Amino acid sequence: MKKAYILITLIVLISFLGFWLSLNTTLLSYTPRFIRDTYYYLQTQILIDEKLAKYLLYKAKLENKECLNSITLNYPNPNDKIQITYYYPIAKCEDFKLISINQDANLSKDGIIIAHISIALNSQKGVNDEILINKTFILHTKENFWLKPKKTKLY
Repeated sequence: MKKAYILITLIVLISFLGFWLSLNTTLLSYTPRFIRDTYYYLQTQILIDEKLAKYLLYKAKLENKECLNSITLNYPNPNDKIQITYYYPIAKCEDFKLISINQDANLSKDGIIIAHISIALNSQKGVNDEILINKTFILHTKENFWLKPKKTKLY
């Protein structure tokens, strides 16, 4: 009878040890994934910034482009995608030129640009691994933004 109790106790002990090891292994595998997901989310939060949308408009102005419709960047990896779409409430943008500007608009108050940023990081991995964030900004412009750029001669 004593050997039966030892055998039953040994079976219960081995079952408990196996259950504990499988549970511990499962919980330990969630920690690296949680850290990786947090890293991608923080990276996305840093990239989705109003300053990026303003900077790209500024660079377009320096290249004598009056406006931008949209721009797509593959950053930080080739599979990652940052897309910025610009909307002009008082004008229409075609071929990097502002056309049909509303003459009745008060440029100091109504001359805004709406920038919509969409970021997709880690999108080629799987549905549960990708990070998608969208954000919309209202960019207040100065009146000289809406003026046609003066052509300068390069000597």
